[in-house]
Amino acid sequence: MRKGVLLIALVISGSLSVSVFAQKPNKEELAKLLTSVADDERAVVACERQIREQQIKEFGKPLPRISGHCFSGCPISVTKPHYPEIAKRNRISGDVVVRAIVDEEGNVVFAKVIKGRGIFRASALAAAYHSRYQPKVTCGDRKIKFWWQIRYHFSYDM
Repeated sequence: MRKGVLLIALVISGSLSVSVFAQKPNKEELAKLLTSVADDERAVVACERQIREQQIKEFGKPLPRISGHCFSGCPISVTKPHYPEIAKRNRISGDVVVRAIVDEEGNVVFAKVIKGRGIFRASALAAAYHSRYQPKVTCGDRKIKFWWQIRYHFSYDM
């Protein structure tokens, strides 16, 4: 058996320095960011409705989505989080769920822990901020911001 961190995600790569975090936005910046994401989500809904109506008009029914295709910004690289030394010594395991906003270029611009053990939260947040995603586009190939959620599983195996 081995000691370490198991990351449940689509892609695992990179290394991590826990001391590096993106700058946390102030309340005004966060409100503006959340409004922008909501506007982009409405644009996606309108785009999907337009595509569905076009498919019904052309084929008599909406076409199924392509299996295996990532419609919501595929991960390019998901950073493996640092397993805290104190957790190793005490053989502590647990999950942390992070919800993040990804900008038009695929960078995480805001992340917060929505569930998880306190000892792993800082490491999971740092890993989330270091991860990269394929930009998500809507009708007209306009790049948009979007929400992404990832679950990090920290496991100590003896």
